[in-house]
Amino acid sequence: MMQLNTLKQKTNAINTEIYSLYLSYRDERVRWYVRILVAFFIGYAVSPIDFIPDLVPVFGFLDDVLVVALGFHFSYQLMAKNIVEQARLQALEGVNKSSQSGALGANRIVNYVWLLVFTLVALLVYKFLNPSFV
Repeated sequence: MMQLNTLKQKTNAINTEIYSLYLSYRDERVRWYVRILVAFFIGYAVSPIDFIPDLVPVFGFLDDVLVVALGFHFSYQLMAKNIVEQARLQALEGVNKSSQSGALGANRIVNYVWLLVFTLVALLVYKFLNPSFV
């Protein structure tokens, strides 16, 4: 029972960190390239799509841990400390008030972001293969 509570607490902490990154992303003081980096790592953290599927022993979960941990680290390093602290406070308040409808909305956002990413990649590949495309 104690391990289950610890796991729930750690999961809640990760969700709070992801949400605080999202709130930091929305801040106007954050530079555009930091926003792109944050959007990628948030999308990867909450997306069911992985570089290495979770069914592959050890490496399936290891890539998730490494990418998300490095994403948090680099994102926090590139943002101003006061922006991050404000976002963390807002995230703690927001996670405590979260509901099922919020999770469904977040899932839709993630799906739309991945659709946008795949569309942009497809356009870049098409432009690369067909140089006459404007």
